[in-house]
Amino acid sequence: MRFLRFCFNLALVFAVGALATVLGGYLYFTNDAGDKLADRYPQLPQNSYVYDAEGEQIAEIKGRENRRTVRYRELGEYLPQAIVAVEDERFYEHPGFSLESVGRAALEDIRARDIRQGGSTITEQLVKNLYIQQERRGNSSFWRRFEQACLSFAYERSHTKEQILTAYLNTVYFGSGAYGAEEAAKSYFGKSARELSLAEAAAIASFLDSPSAYRQDGELVGSPRAKESRDTVLRLMRDGGAISDAEMREARATPLEFVPPPPADDPVFDPFLDSVYREVRQNLGADALERGGLRVYTTVDPELQREAVASTEEVLNLYDDPSGAIATVEPQNGAIKALAGRFGNFNLALDARRQPGSSFKPFVLAAALREFVSPETTYLSRNLSIPYDGGTFQVANYDFIERGPITLDEAMAESDNTVFVQLAVDLGLTNVVQTARDMGITSEIDPFPSTAIGGLREGVSPLEMASAYATFAAGGIHREPYSVERIDRVSFGNRDAAYDHRLEGKRVLTGNQAAAATEVLRGVVRDGTASFFHDLDEEIGRPSAGKTGTTDDFVDAWYVGYTPRLASAVWVGYPEGRRSMVDVHGEPVINGENLPMDLWSRYMARATAGKPVLDFPASNTSEFKLLNRGYARDPYGGGRGGSYPDDTTPLSSTRRERVAP
Repeated sequence: MRFLRFCFNLALVFAVGALATVLGGYLYFTNDAGDKLADRYPQLPQNSYVYDAEGEQIAEIKGRENRRTVRYRELGEYLPQAIVAVEDERFYEHPGFSLESVGRAALEDIRARDIRQGGSTITEQLVKNLYIQQERRGNSSFWRRFEQACLSFAYERSHTKEQILTAYLNTVYFGSGAYGAEEAAKSYFGKSARELSLAEAAAIASFLDSPSAYRQDGELVGSPRAKESRDTVLRLMRDGGAISDAEMREARATPLEFVPPPPADDPVFDPFLDSVYREVRQNLGADALERGGLRVYTTVDPELQREAVASTEEVLNLYDDPSGAIATVEPQNGAIKALAGRFGNFNLALDARRQPGSSFKPFVLAAALREFVSPETTYLSRNLSIPYDGGTFQVANYDFIERGPITLDEAMAESDNTVFVQLAVDLGLTNVVQTARDMGITSEIDPFPSTAIGGLREGVSPLEMASAYATFAAGGIHREPYSVERIDRVSFGNRDAAYDHRLEGKRVLTGNQAAAATEVLRGVVRDGTASFFHDLDEEIGRPSAGKTGTTDDFVDAWYVGYTPRLASAVWVGYPEGRRSMVDVHGEPVINGENLPMDLWSRYMARATAGKPVLDFPASNTSEFKLLNRGYARDPYGGGRGGSYPDDTTPLSSTRRERVAP
């Protein structure tokens, strides 16, 4: 009797100890997983997708894992049934783990004196992937499997079977780089999971078992092993009552037709996508694209983008030709409609910083108009030698032409350097710099006399120039250029707004001042440097305004112009260093009047084809005043008393500039 009592007490102690161990382990493991166990669905890395302004996909951005998550009803009729049949036939009965399978696995381990059987349910496989560290998943020790069972039981308490199956089918790896059922269906059969036939769903379910083993000469098509495994899954589905015997026979008779890998994204959008990726990271964080799940809706006009790239390739088509870049902005909102130009991995439209030459002069004009200076104000065009910071600043026109008395609008049409340097100094160089910044130039600009004719510290990008000129077309309101309209975050079929571009603008010029600037730049097109080899109004079928620009030694050549609806900047040059464009493309020199205008004309003719023809608004000249000739600086001596206003920053050394038109 005493012995029986001893045995009973000993058994009780062991039972209490075991229960305490189980309970303590359960609390420890579930507490370590924290609130993540209660999340309806796990946060999984997945792919993101980019769409053009018309809503068509233009790019897929792979996440850390190639996956797209979907909700349960998007998994289709057959795939969940196939997964349950092959992975966990008692899925709808157990509480997250199967005592029978764990016991059977433990018995096999004891017999083999090794860890061999897993006995894992779908829930256990899910929590292993979600909550157990990668390096520990291959460890099949008792405590690791006990941890897995505890987590599975806790997970089942806060999730329905449908939610568990949805999470599992979106998490697991199906081979061929595909994570989750939706990506697997796209990769293997080129369709969504909900569109899978019974035969296709059974095949995908079979790939959970070492998918690479089903390939033959690297291909799945015609692999006997793939068909054999598919047929096994169909038998299990029949045995479990998911399908009838007739359905099984029909599905087995269906050949497996796998699709080839999808084509790569169209590279024509690559220059624009650089801008998109930067904006996504800026607005959502540096790791937003890696985490994925984004639907990014952009501003790009697909036809304009294709025309920009095609026009660049068609115009700059000789072996020794320089590179080119195009940036197009919609003035009414700042939306970037097209970006073209790459040099290797370098984005010329976004990142190239090149000297703008005379295409900077409209910003000097804008500064004058802000002071209500009339474009009919007269200056004397003559080579200048101006005392500056203990030295001299020398400026001359192209080929040292001296035009004598000339109005500002005439000086713009002729691209007269000497007049715009005088005007900039009269206005105050810091005022000119501030005007350029207000209009959209973000690169560093110094208040030097050379700035007036495009001699900048680091240069400007084509996008900056297109954005700044768009201010004229927008009636004097500058809107920051942008490429992303909105971003949605999608996970398991749920869509949440992550970002929405807010349209804002800053008035830089009055509507009348902007109209006056446009009239001056219309003169460049009709009778000035832009008319040397082109009749743009005829070529693009509508009025436009713009300005040419060429730098010393023909290193950079520009044409920046706009219609009421589009502003486009074209740059032509060699990306690698200061290489002169002499004897190139059959031309003695490349300047703003030839190759850049050839490219701008061709592209804009296509970009505006079929669109309504709009004219620019007229200006009211009575608002402006003529500068008194006595207010203009003495072009022979360099200013009142040979000094400059206090708001200019002295040059560090003598500068000598001779900039082409």
